[in-house]
Amino acid sequence: MVPSYQPTRLQTLCLRAALLTGEEARAAWRDASASLAPEQMDAASRSLLPLVYQNLARHGGAPELDVLKELYVHTWGENQRQLHAVVPLLDALERAGIEAVVLKGLALIARFYRDPGLRPMADVDVLVRPADVERTGALAVDLGWRPRYPVTLAFRRVKHAAPFHHPTAGIACDIHWRVFEEATAAALDDAFRAAAESVTFQGTEVRVLAPTDQLLHVCGHAGRWDPVPPIRWAADAAAILREGPIDWPRLVLHTTERRFVLRMRHMIAYLREELGIAIPPVVLEELARQPVSLLERLEHRIRTHEHPLLGELPVYLFNCLRGESRPLRSLPGYLRDAWGLESLITVVPHALRLAARRVRAVTARAEDPRATTSEDTRER
Repeated sequence: MVPSYQPTRLQTLCLRAALLTGEEARAAWRDASASLAPEQMDAASRSLLPLVYQNLARHGGAPELDVLKELYVHTWGENQRQLHAVVPLLDALERAGIEAVVLKGLALIARFYRDPGLRPMADVDVLVRPADVERTGALAVDLGWRPRYPVTLAFRRVKHAAPFHHPTAGIACDIHWRVFEEATAAALDDAFRAAAESVTFQGTEVRVLAPTDQLLHVCGHAGRWDPVPPIRWAADAAAILREGPIDWPRLVLHTTERRFVLRMRHMIAYLREELGIAIPPVVLEELARQPVSLLERLEHRIRTHEHPLLGELPVYLFNCLRGESRPLRSLPGYLRDAWGLESLITVVPHALRLAARRVRAVTARAEDPRATTSEDTRER
C-alpha cells in the first residue's frame, strides 16, 4: 500500500508542470490535462494549479491558461482575506509580548512564494510557547475568534494545536503550542523557535521557521494519512530548497531526534528522483545510515495509512508512547483527554461506541461506495 503523501502519476505530472521549465513543464501539463480537465482533478492536484499557471505563463502558455488564471486570482483573493483577518491577532500578540511564529501556508507565502496567489491556505497557523497558550486564546477571543473546543490542560496534553474560527471573517486559525502533532522533547521545539527568522510581507512583519526547519516541518507534517493526500508538501519543499539555505547536518540531526527518518528518506528521494530537485547525494546516504527502530517503522506505517475500523486510536497510542513517561499506565487517562471525556470509567464504553459507528460506516461504504452516512465518526 502506497503512503498517502506519495503523489500519484497524475499528481506528479501536475507537480512537474508547476516546477520544471520549458518543454518539460509543458509536456507534463499536456499529459495531465489529457487525463482530466482542471475542474475534474482531485483537490490535492487542484491546489497546485495556481503554481502551474505561473510556471506555464513563463514558459510558453497552455490552452487552459485562462482557467488556471481564474484559480490563481481566486487563491489570491482568499489568501488576502485571511491575511487581513489574522493581522490584528498577530499585532495583539506582539503588544502583549507573546512571541509568535507563523507556520505552514502563511509562512511559506511570506518567506518563499511571496505571492498570495500561488499557494492556497486552508487556515492560518500560529505557534506560541506552551506557557502563552492561555493568554493567546484570551486575546483571540477578545478579537472575535471562537475556539472549537475548550482549550483545557487536558486538551493541551493530548493535542498540539487548537482550532479557532472567526464567524465574521469566516476564516480559521490554529493556535499551536507544539510544532508537530508528534510529541517530542520540548528542547527540540525551543531550537526551532530560537532559529526563527523575521520577514516582512505586505507591510506586516512575521516570524517564520528557518529554511532548514521549515523543510522538516513541511515534510514531517505531511507524513501522515489524510483523506485529501497532502501532496502540496512536494511543491512547498521545492520552493524552500530552491531558495535555502539548508543546513543539511541540522536537518539530519532533527530528523533523527524526532524519529522521522523513514518518511524523510522517501520524501527526499522523491524530490530528487521525480522532480529533479538538487539535493546532495550525501544527504540520502546519511539518512540511509541512520538507524530506524522497529517502533519507528510501525509508527510510520500506522500514521501513513487509513484505519477505518480503528480510527484515531493507533495515532493516540503512538502519541502517548512519545509524550508520556509511563505510557502504558497513562494510556487510559490519555484516551479520556483525547476524547474529551469526564472520567476514566467512560473510556471503554466510549471506545465501543466509536467502534460500532465505524463498523456501520465501513459497512455502508462497502454496500454503496457513493453512500454517505449521518454517523459522526470523528474522535472528538
